[in-house]
Amino acid sequence: MLRKYTIFTLIFAFFTIPVLAQNTAWFDLNQDFKSGMELLEKEKYAAASIQFNRVLKNDQKSNAKAEINPEVSLLKENARYYIALCALELGNSDAESLFLSFISANPANNYTKLAFYQVGRSYFAQKNYPKVIEWLKKLEGNSLSGKESSEYRYKLAYSYFEVKEYDNAKKLFAELKDEKSIYNEQSTYYFAYISYLQKDYKKALVEFERLKGSTLYENSYPYYISALYFLDNRYDDVLSYAIPILKSTKQLYETEMFRIVGASYFAKSDYTNAGVYFQNFQQKDQGKTQNNQDNYQIGYTAFKLKDYKKAILELEKLETADEYFQSGMIALGESFLKTNNKQAARSAFFKASKLTFDKQLQEEGLFNYAKLSYELEFHQVALDATQLFIKTYPLSPKLDSAKTLLGEILLTTKNYKDAIDILESIPNKNREANEVYQKVTYYRGLEFYNERAFQNGISMFMRSNKNVEDDEIHSLATYWLAEAMYEVRKFGESVDNFEKFMELPASRKTEVYNFANYALAYAAFEHESYRKAATYFTRFLRGNEKDPNTINDAILRLADSYFVLKDYDDALVYYNRIIASKTSSEDYALFQRGMIQGLQGQNDLKIATHQSLLQQFPKSNYSDDASFEIPYTYFIKGDFEIAKTDLSSLIEKYPRSSYVPRALITIGLVELNQDQEEAAIVTFKRVVSEYTTTDEAKLALESIKNIYLQKSDATGFLDYANTTSIGNLSTYEQDNITFQAANNRFLTADYQGTFESVNAYFDKFPKAVHDKHARFIRAESLVKLKRPNDAIPDYEYILNDWTSDYTERALISISKIYLAQKKYNEAIVHLKKLELTSEYKANYSFAVNNLMEAYANMNLPDETLQYVKFIRESNKSSEEDLFRAGLYSGKANLIIGDTIQAVNDFTEVAEKTQTVTGAEAKYNIANILYLRGEYKTSLSTAFDLTNKMPSHDYWVAKTYILIADNYIGLKDVFQAKSTLQSIIENYENEDDDILKMAKEKLEKLK
Repeated sequence: MLRKYTIFTLIFAFFTIPVLAQNTAWFDLNQDFKSGMELLEKEKYAAASIQFNRVLKNDQKSNAKAEINPEVSLLKENARYYIALCALELGNSDAESLFLSFISANPANNYTKLAFYQVGRSYFAQKNYPKVIEWLKKLEGNSLSGKESSEYRYKLAYSYFEVKEYDNAKKLFAELKDEKSIYNEQSTYYFAYISYLQKDYKKALVEFERLKGSTLYENSYPYYISALYFLDNRYDDVLSYAIPILKSTKQLYETEMFRIVGASYFAKSDYTNAGVYFQNFQQKDQGKTQNNQDNYQIGYTAFKLKDYKKAILELEKLETADEYFQSGMIALGESFLKTNNKQAARSAFFKASKLTFDKQLQEEGLFNYAKLSYELEFHQVALDATQLFIKTYPLSPKLDSAKTLLGEILLTTKNYKDAIDILESIPNKNREANEVYQKVTYYRGLEFYNERAFQNGISMFMRSNKNVEDDEIHSLATYWLAEAMYEVRKFGESVDNFEKFMELPASRKTEVYNFANYALAYAAFEHESYRKAATYFTRFLRGNEKDPNTINDAILRLADSYFVLKDYDDALVYYNRIIASKTSSEDYALFQRGMIQGLQGQNDLKIATHQSLLQQFPKSNYSDDASFEIPYTYFIKGDFEIAKTDLSSLIEKYPRSSYVPRALITIGLVELNQDQEEAAIVTFKRVVSEYTTTDEAKLALESIKNIYLQKSDATGFLDYANTTSIGNLSTYEQDNITFQAANNRFLTADYQGTFESVNAYFDKFPKAVHDKHARFIRAESLVKLKRPNDAIPDYEYILNDWTSDYTERALISISKIYLAQKKYNEAIVHLKKLELTSEYKANYSFAVNNLMEAYANMNLPDETLQYVKFIRESNKSSEEDLFRAGLYSGKANLIIGDTIQAVNDFTEVAEKTQTVTGAEAKYNIANILYLRGEYKTSLSTAFDLTNKMPSHDYWVAKTYILIADNYIGLKDVFQAKSTLQSIIENYENEDDDILKMAKEKLEKLK
């Protein structure tokens, strides 16, 4: 750097020599000056200083001349400058004062600016940057040029940089980085670095990237490029740039670059590679610069790599409560959990829950804190924390889990009610929530059961069983559901649930498994499923029950089950076990044994057993039962007097027994059997008056009614009934009884009495309850009385209501009347209605069969054949219906002239049946043959009919008339007369047309 100033000075000196050549003094001075410059050039600063001082000393010898010689004066000024410069280069302490003296004495000298520069340059070499700034700032306006200007600005900029006046430094570096000089790279580097410090990362990156390939900063700028890539989230660029450099060069900031690469892998969630570089960082750093963020990232990486011990080691270093601390506490808590240190994990989660940097992490911390508090049995803390979570985070994705946790806490603290409320607010429960819900509803159900709030208990047990996760709880809930159903007398549902319990595999492990057989049996018994009850009582007795009272009760109920099932032998086995064991139920077992003996027809043994019961247990609860059964058995045996006497004794001995009204009823029946109706009425009336509220009173009133009704004295009964408290019959009941009296007459075929009673019924009850039924039996009675036309109005009345139970029956009856009267059009109207509206297949068959006959009788073959088809297609048509359809098909075909089909129809029927239908079909075949003139064949067919179907008098007789016709055709008049005479003499029915026809034909032959 000195050389450039020397050259500048020499050139200046050479320009002055011609001017001073004539002056010897000047020459000597100049020689000394020249020698000083040459020594200065050679960096021999002490010798050079001596030469420059000689210039000054020589000057003193010729001072007068010098004053009048400006060139000499200038030369000496310059010598002073170089003396100061040599002092500066030699590091002399007076260098600064020499420069200051020079500057002060020679402000207009051209070297004054260089003096500022040189002092500043000297201080720069000494790294005294404040002094550099102080001196170089004196060069106002930068009067230097070329390389001196570049050096001046660079050193001033660098000095600003060192004293952290970055804006001043950056301004100068900005100029220099874009100029061609030896300071280009340095200026670019420091400009980039200052931009980096000032967080102008984009500008910093641009400038640092300009240094790529620089050898001067190859060990430093890669760090900043890597850092800037990282700060710009260009993690892939960090990795692709930094890793090769770390492998190929020795970096000044290698430790930091390891940290950045590790952090980049961390940001990409590549924890394996992050772990490698973080390990390299820690080995190089030795804890010197590792900060909170490093602790977090290194610890979290270890956590993700499942190195939980290292994770704990690093994360426990976190101290500053920042965002890294919060996330680190979450990871630390998880790591502690992995190492089964729940207490430490709980503490970590608690710390995370108290920070607000990341709401989601705060939420997670609070949730895990609450959960671990519960698991570590800090129940009140867990309860408070969970409730706080639910209140604070109502929209949390963990809300349902929090509610589940709260349910578990409340379950543990036995607060089942609140647990159910919170769990039921979860719309879609997961497995864990369902398991807790299953348990709390079960235990809540038990609370209700123990409080005898059985309906509420049922609801809880049913809810528990809708969310099955725990098999044992499911079994127990099913068991207690069955017990609760039993308590509310839903015995069928109780049985179903007990059976479900018995089928569940987990039930076998419960303490109530065998007892459930007993409970199920009881429920089945109450449900009247006695066979099932017997089965389960038996299973219970085969189990391991130890309580003798329960065992004896099961034996007794098993016997009762067999008793109801009428399996008396098995029932006796178990009743006898009770009798033999002399238990407190021996009297009941004796009573039941007697009942079985009676049911088995051993009435004498029954009487003896019950008498034994009265002798052994005179104060038994079953004394009055036995006292009733003994005379009742005599009643069954027909020993009416003994029965009556003993029943009277029962009434006297046990006047308050429930058997008294039964005894009186039985006495009344005895009196009825003895034809003492009036006495029976008195006895029955006593039951009605004295035991009004009992079932026997109603039975007695019914017996009284029957006696009156048997006498058709409905009025007499109603008059009596209205005098009693239970016989104060409503109009409806009176209507019913009056009608019943009329109907009884109809059922006993007293048709005239029915007709009269129905008329009286309508007179008494114009708006009769049994209106249509009464009209129907009156109409039916009129038909029986041969007054069909009088019956028709009643039938028509019924038919005005198509919803009546008697509509179809009325249609049938009125159709029969019209058919019998050969009023086929009227019959068809009603038969059509029956065909279209009948609910019963039999009535439909009646309709279509009679429609076929009606149309046939009206000689309407097409309609006849239509109904033939209906009959043949109906799956409800009987075999006889089908035969008749074939017969009428033949008749219809005859009418339309299809004789061949008619013969086929008649033949098929005649060959398949020998009923009257077959006889008529056979007759029609013979008649067709006759009409064809095939007399002999006709005769053969006719005789076949009379021989094979002799029971059908009408068709046999009509066939004999046809035989006579065939004889006439064969000109055998004698045989014809004999045949007709035989018919007239032997045919007994005078109501049909046979005798008339035979007589007319015989008359014509005379």
